[in-house]
Amino acid sequence: MLISDAVRRADLRYSTIVVKLMSNECRVESAGNGFIVIDPAGEQVNTHPTEDAAKQDIERCKKEDAMYETAKPASLGRIGQHNPNEREASEMHTRRMRWMFVTSLLVAWGMAPSTTSGQSYTNAGHVDDCNRIVQIETDALKSQQWERLVSAARQNISMCHDLFQGDQEADTLANIAIGLNMQGKFEDSIPISMRCVTLKPDSAFCYVNLGEALEGSGRPADARKAYEQAISIGGYDNVNASAIGLARKRLANIPLERAKESEPPATESKKFGTGFVVSNQGHILTNNHVVAGCRTLATRDGKPLQVLSRNPRADLALLQANFTPSTVAVFRTGPTPKLGDEVVAFGFPLPGLLSSDGNVSAGILSATTGMQNDVRFIQISAPVQPGNSGGPLFDSSGHVIGVVVAKLDAVKVAEITGDVPQNVNFAVNWAEVRAFLDDAGVPYRKEISQHATTTRSTAAIATKIVVAIECTP
Repeated sequence: MLISDAVRRADLRYSTIVVKLMSNECRVESAGNGFIVIDPAGEQVNTHPTEDAAKQDIERCKKEDAMYETAKPASLGRIGQHNPNEREASEMHTRRMRWMFVTSLLVAWGMAPSTTSGQSYTNAGHVDDCNRIVQIETDALKSQQWERLVSAARQNISMCHDLFQGDQEADTLANIAIGLNMQGKFEDSIPISMRCVTLKPDSAFCYVNLGEALEGSGRPADARKAYEQAISIGGYDNVNASAIGLARKRLANIPLERAKESEPPATESKKFGTGFVVSNQGHILTNNHVVAGCRTLATRDGKPLQVLSRNPRADLALLQANFTPSTVAVFRTGPTPKLGDEVVAFGFPLPGLLSSDGNVSAGILSATTGMQNDVRFIQISAPVQPGNSGGPLFDSSGHVIGVVVAKLDAVKVAEITGDVPQNVNFAVNWAEVRAFLDDAGVPYRKEISQHATTTRSTAAIATKIVVAIECTP
């Protein structure tokens, strides 16, 4: 918004956002061959070729200042009146509305950086469009229009992802989860909440959303674990502290005996994934979602693993093993892979069902971006299954170009489109992977891919560097 650089304070106790402006009005100033609009914080927010155009912007600036000087969800006190029999649940959602409303407004403000003189009018228009979407999302949250909230938040992610900063994607996903939960669409909310957890594993409200979705889906044991995870994070800020309070209350309402009855055997509670050795110092690379929420991590043969670094946004994690590897991965350098290039994936999918020696699958590079042109990921046709997550993706020379991360949910897509997608899978982009390793200071090997090798040779390389990972939550 035009007041994105104003000094603001979020008072969670009273669900009020107070915006303290550094001056009282917007103004126009002449600058060379044009005119610039200055916001109340003294920041340049737009440039116009004519004074009339600048004055029109001034009117919008004044309206937005008045709109956001004090914002409070007026309907908070009425949430529980719709169904007196659900007073406790309504109280919980009232409190959640308070901190999620704050989050929504902060997302809106953070999404609109000050416009510089070099910014194109097309880009400025895109920012304005996205701010309007966020305003719709915020209004829907304030007025408890849950379907509208979900629709606006989804539109926000699909159209405005390029403007997101920090944790805004996770916060927007949390809005979708709240809207779905309030409509009773708990099964639809579960994958949204899990994605929120993956992107922001240190935020208790993602786990509270997940816990509520699991509880509403008749999975009290899993809901209990989600609430317990929220509590274990700790209230390092007011938002997390509020979420933890909700988690404690919800946890107290789940009968312990009922939860125990539905808990799976201990052997089934483990999570499994794949990782691969990337340095002679015993560094192992895998996905963040493979290690998220784990009390202990180990290789399948019992060697302990320690988490050194994580990047939830790119879904990457760096582990430390206590053994010295004989072979390490070699990463591709030089020219980037092209559409249609052959790729090979290796991992340990469906443990206990498929081969414990690992599985190799071949395909092509289908797209150099992920869903909705997400540049963090690439699309591949090489088949992958649960358990492949964190495994290496090789090019035709046996050099690593990505980390396998996910497959498209064929059942969900079939429900929406009426057609079953074939071999639509994803890996973390090579640039994201190498940037992550560079930031962590990992001394990994890299070579130019000049000579193609066989899939059999690549599989032989993979068996020497890939490890099966077991996570105990």
